[in-house]
Amino acid sequence: MSRPRRKLALWKRVVFPIVPAVLLLLLLEGALALFGVRPQIEREDPFVGFVSRVPLFVEETGRPGGPTMATAANKQNLFNVQRFPKSKPADAYRIFCLGGSTTYGRPYADATSFAGWLRALLPAVDPDRRYEVVNAGGISYASYRIGELMNELVRYEPDLFVVYTGHNEFLEERTYGEIRRTPAAYKELFLALSRTRIWAASRRIAERLRPSPETPRDPESLLPREVQAKLDRSAGPSIYERDDAQRRKILAHYRFSLERIVEMARGAGAEALLVVPASKLRDCTPFKSQHTAGLNEEERARSEALLAAARERLQADDPKEALVLLDQALALDPRHADLHYRRGMALFALDRYEEADSSLRRARAEDVCPLRAFDAMQEIVREVAREKEVPLVDFPDLVASVTAQERGHAIPGDELFLDHVHPTIHGHGLLAEAILEELVAAGELRPERDLDRRVFDRIAARIHGGISPETHALALANLALTLDWAGKEEESRTLARKALESGAEDPTILMIVARHAAKEGREEEALGYFLRSLRANPGSPVVHSQLGMLQAGRGDLEAAAAHFYLAGLIWEDNDVYHQQLATIQARRDRPEMALASLLKARSLKPNDARIEQRIRRLRAKLDRPEEVTVPGFEVTRHPSGRPRTICQTRPGENGDAVRHGIWTEWFDTGELRRFVDYVGGAPDGPGSAWNREGERVDPTVAAQSP
Repeated sequence: MSRPRRKLALWKRVVFPIVPAVLLLLLLEGALALFGVRPQIEREDPFVGFVSRVPLFVEETGRPGGPTMATAANKQNLFNVQRFPKSKPADAYRIFCLGGSTTYGRPYADATSFAGWLRALLPAVDPDRRYEVVNAGGISYASYRIGELMNELVRYEPDLFVVYTGHNEFLEERTYGEIRRTPAAYKELFLALSRTRIWAASRRIAERLRPSPETPRDPESLLPREVQAKLDRSAGPSIYERDDAQRRKILAHYRFSLERIVEMARGAGAEALLVVPASKLRDCTPFKSQHTAGLNEEERARSEALLAAARERLQADDPKEALVLLDQALALDPRHADLHYRRGMALFALDRYEEADSSLRRARAEDVCPLRAFDAMQEIVREVAREKEVPLVDFPDLVASVTAQERGHAIPGDELFLDHVHPTIHGHGLLAEAILEELVAAGELRPERDLDRRVFDRIAARIHGGISPETHALALANLALTLDWAGKEEESRTLARKALESGAEDPTILMIVARHAAKEGREEEALGYFLRSLRANPGSPVVHSQLGMLQAGRGDLEAAAAHFYLAGLIWEDNDVYHQQLATIQARRDRPEMALASLLKARSLKPNDARIEQRIRRLRAKLDRPEEVTVPGFEVTRHPSGRPRTICQTRPGENGDAVRHGIWTEWFDTGELRRFVDYVGGAPDGPGSAWNREGERVDPTVAAQSP
């Protein structure tokens, strides 16, 4: 037999028997689809599980038009309130916009987001069709949480998912549990099988036949039902450390989540449109920089000295000399994010825009606390859109193009971004217009007319007009607070000053301005702003705490103790305020009172090792520490209901409450008026007094005045 014939015979013996099996599997896959069986990958994220799933939307009855789905009350701290009919009208085209705080519309809300813009633009180009645009953007939501949310949204008859995600991928702690211990070949096989309905059906049958409960999943691979950001459990980005291996895992998970979202959309008969996430590059410092691994102490010190000198040259408007210093530092320390950032700003000042763009992108990529999607992440979105053949809006390209037209360079700054990632209202409008154009180009929408620029301008005027100057200023102040807490003082200071220019006597604006004045050593100015903030909101525990820290720094320990004490009474379950009060009382050489405050802190946060350690140290200083108990308090009030006098108490010999601790008196507008220490029911000295401007006055005169 000739060689070709032998090959043909072998091929028939091997392949022919397989063909019926393949056809049978295809028929079974199709049959399972008809019965509504969804692939496992659409129901479960194999990388990270979740403790529980709580629906975003719940049914409302009794509303005109029939049952309505509305944002659940327990989700409204993270999501905009949205409503849509439970049963989609026959003529409706339903769009869900997914993502994090950018999709949400921060620092404003839904109306100014690209979802809100789409809701206004679509009827302008296609008035005969009913469009439902639902903003399902969740604050701090990353792609894997969006994937879980899709399990719910696919049930609501969607036509399109617009997905803008990428900035929050590193926000939560993820260890990946057993996934990281699984061989790569097995993971690839599992992911391939999880895309089939046969595998999903087999898993369900196996679960029902299993004689005993399944072994609990590795707790390390489980995430809580809602976002718990690393930053929320730390003093800013300090918790972040460079971990290249973990970064690679997170990027792989990001790609998987995007692919899963696309597949889930198509499994529901809908389409997905992906948006490449964009961010600010210019005037946007990294959240955290870390020296290159392997540097010794002398080399790190040299790098820091060169950086400090370069920053001085930049402030002196000498970018050329700064660039020389930065190049020397980067030759020594090539992975330090802030070195790349300062180099980018020096090059920008020298009009060397392409080089500046490269350095600023490198700074973003080397940020150890990566809360801006960097180049590798942006490229993943483009690749997934290309491989899955879904519409794509390249927002970074759009931002660069608009910036180039308006500024003569393509490096985005505050023209289109309010902070590191959140677009301006105008930026959201440009994105919505680009989404609309891409959907038309992809054939998803067939509008009756092109978007008239005059119509766009009218819509823009309406959306911008919905934001008052005071609302805008408060939005800037809230962003400034977040950036300040995250260690980005330069950007926070800029936003705070812009907010203050509004003239609004808003407590948040005044507080953040006060914080910056205090950090810059302008203590009297800071005190003035804090007191103005307090008058605008006398019951704010945060302002009282901030005042306490300022007064402690100024050495006015009695005022500091008073403000920390009142903060702890207003925010009853905040142990931090009681710990701060304990610190001040210890500095005042009142160890018994300090111990009483720590016992209160322990009652709010049991089993905290640091609190226990401090309690042991204080007990060792006291003769009868067992007599110290959690303090009570007595309070009198102004006619407005605000506190007038507050005093700590402890049980007396007859069981009655005896004044023991600090006694304070307050003006009706929230400022501290008097402070006296009480011991065993009697005042320990005349105490101290202040006027409304925070200046000390004679306590005997203050006691006699009304």
